[in-house]
Amino acid sequence: MYLIPDHKKLQKEVCMALKVAIAGTGFMGQQHGSRLSKIEGVEISAITDISMQLAQGLKDKLKVNANCYDSFNKMLASEKLDAVYFCIPPFAHKGEVEKAAAKGINIFLEKPIAISARKAESMVKAIEKAGVISQVGFHHRFRKSVQKCKELIRNGTAGRPVLFEGRFWCNFPGGAWWRDITKSGGQIYEQVIHTYDMGLFLMGRAERATGFMNNLCHQSQKDYTIEDTSAGTIRFENGGIGTITGTNCAVPGRFIFDFRTVFQNLTIDFRSTGDWRNKDESSIFGIRGSEVEREDIVEDGDAYLAESVDFINAIREGKESLTPARCGLESILLVSAVIKSAMNNGKPVTISERKTEYAEVK
Repeated sequence: MYLIPDHKKLQKEVCMALKVAIAGTGFMGQQHGSRLSKIEGVEISAITDISMQLAQGLKDKLKVNANCYDSFNKMLASEKLDAVYFCIPPFAHKGEVEKAAAKGINIFLEKPIAISARKAESMVKAIEKAGVISQVGFHHRFRKSVQKCKELIRNGTAGRPVLFEGRFWCNFPGGAWWRDITKSGGQIYEQVIHTYDMGLFLMGRAERATGFMNNLCHQSQKDYTIEDTSAGTIRFENGGIGTITGTNCAVPGRFIFDFRTVFQNLTIDFRSTGDWRNKDESSIFGIRGSEVEREDIVEDGDAYLAESVDFINAIREGKESLTPARCGLESILLVSAVIKSAMNNGKPVTISERKTEYAEVK
């Protein structure tokens, strides 16, 4: 059994393996599949993709005894499952989550959970109505320094939230669907949403947002219809302020997700190398009167594994996961507000208005 430092252990006695299916065999399907194989009492019993060949390929790569399907509905009708990992692009959701939830199957959703707030709301309602456990793949929530910072927020040590500053910078060609605004929703929606979620996780609910975005480096690429540069500002309900930038014009092969957060008695500096071969690092500064305490942390944990352990624990213990489906909806409401503002020359958008409007991302 794989144990994660400072994280809840799996139950010692596992009477029956949890049967898990993976829907989607791309990068994230492969990542989650490899982690699930490390968790005691979990069986990858089914894999589905629109291509039977790809489903079989993932089965062979993971070396598991799973049934393969080229139809989600066929899999749902044939298998008795405890959970499904949805690792498909946001545009590809066509009611599968709702069907699985209605059958009492627990749901893991890769972000963004849907292509629009309206669709995300439908999925969240189905999950909550069915009472199943859900988890959204915001794996950065499971970073060691983030978890420590969150605990200091919960116990009141951090004090009042003041400022969040974050970024997601890369230079990523992406697939055809990723470059298509009608299928991915854009870079803010598909990638920078990780950073917006971190703002929500540490600072609390968002009240209002503004944004600017443009395509500055890919104008000659006809199939590139998404933005490649963006900036958003947030006013949180507690009065704190956030600024987040995103770009797809930075260093090729580097995915730089980092942030700095200021609280009344605490500051965290999360530094990203942008390269999976080199560990990210964090520094947490605690203020006690005139004294400053510093703790440096090497981010050497496996955040993908940690989020699956949390999800499996939640299923076994009948409790809420760290990132239930509603968090996926809240992140979409925020980023879609930033996008709407950007489409209106930076006009502020109130998040509560987005909850009733649910405008499609175009």
